[in-house]
Amino acid sequence: MTKRVVYVSPETTVVTAADIIRDKGLRRLPVIEHDKLVGLITEGTMAEASPSKATSLSIYEMNYLLNKTKVGDIMIKNVLTVSKYANLEDATYIMLQNKVGVLPVVDNDQISGIITDKDVFRAFLKISGYGQAGIRIGLEVPDNPRVLEKNC
Repeated sequence: MTKRVVYVSPETTVVTAADIIRDKGLRRLPVIEHDKLVGLITEGTMAEASPSKATSLSIYEMNYLLNKTKVGDIMIKNVLTVSKYANLEDATYIMLQNKVGVLPVVDNDQISGIITDKDVFRAFLKISGYGQAGIRIGLEVPDNPRVLEKNC
């Protein structure tokens, strides 16, 4: 879980949010208002809000529109969250079942962290011992109850 959460308010412009995402190397930002999670903005929601390349608008008109569009106008409002007491397996299951790459961690509607797909990958590598000295043993055995007990 990432505890230092970068976030925006509903009044933040889409252009500013896009700059934050690009500068910080993120893919999504929680939207916080009065210390409470009210939404989520992603690269995808911003792309959907951007004018099509086939638009007849000039670059100046597009920039004007994007500078006037607020995060609160395009954010995902029904955000899945997880309690700060949830374990990683539960969070991962929720993410997989709902096809999302992020779960804000909340306590009394206040965000205390965020779990991303990258956090899950890091945890997997850590618990598997990847990158640490040692030996990994793999066994190919029949899928039967007590097979190890009988053969070892």
